[in-house]
Amino acid sequence: MRRGASSARATQALRTLQDAVFAQTDAAREWHRSNLIVHGQRYCAALDLVANLAPDGPLLDIGAAPCHMTAMLQLAGYPVLGLDLAPERVAAFIQCLGLDVLACDVERNTMPFADGHFAGALLCETFEHLRVDPALVLSETCRVLAPGGFLLLTTPNVYSLPSLARFLLGRSVADPLSEFGKLRALGHMGHVREYSAREVRRFVEASGFDIERLDFRYGGANPSRKKRILSLAYRFVPRRFHRDIVLVARKIGSGPGPELAPLP
Repeated sequence: MRRGASSARATQALRTLQDAVFAQTDAAREWHRSNLIVHGQRYCAALDLVANLAPDGPLLDIGAAPCHMTAMLQLAGYPVLGLDLAPERVAAFIQCLGLDVLACDVERNTMPFADGHFAGALLCETFEHLRVDPALVLSETCRVLAPGGFLLLTTPNVYSLPSLARFLLGRSVADPLSEFGKLRALGHMGHVREYSAREVRRFVEASGFDIERLDFRYGGANPSRKKRILSLAYRFVPRRFHRDIVLVARKIGSGPGPELAPLP
């Protein structure tokens, strides 16, 4: 999926989000700004995907902070609730836009919702941060979705060009010292693990979902020369080497799915 023109609704939502982000003056200001610069186009792409899925009911944004995607969905007119490990980190931003965000450690606790409550769930750029029990997160996501409800999951592709280049240079996909350091710097784990498309598919299918779409994409507003060269290279390689995995799945059946209990 190459980056194309965003819909007018997504573009307008992004503009409003930008105004809110650059109005922030608290300790999370730089986190907000750096995320917006790197992920702004991804937010628009995700919002357009949601529009194509045409949800009829409330949405759940899992791993919401810094809550930009939650804001994009709300600005586009969707009823949405964010779920995050520590939403107080971005309390000023949440208050600024009047977002509904609850605290929940989704790897250690069940989600505080009834079965079948949501029409759709987003797990965008979160899966790679899960370090305790990703199976519980997907199981609970399935439980709280209505029959036929969708899951939109995006995550970095471990077989992308940058990752392959790091392997060839004898480096890991992500620097462990930096990624574990984010536990103190940001309040959540960095990229504990990146996955292949096959691995993501197996996780999702084992959790009570049917895969509707699995694709790859690249893109992002990154002006560096290195990133411009990389974007050019992506045009000439098979899609399976693009940076991100984009998966859409639907909950199978009317039951809660293969429910898992939190680990002791």
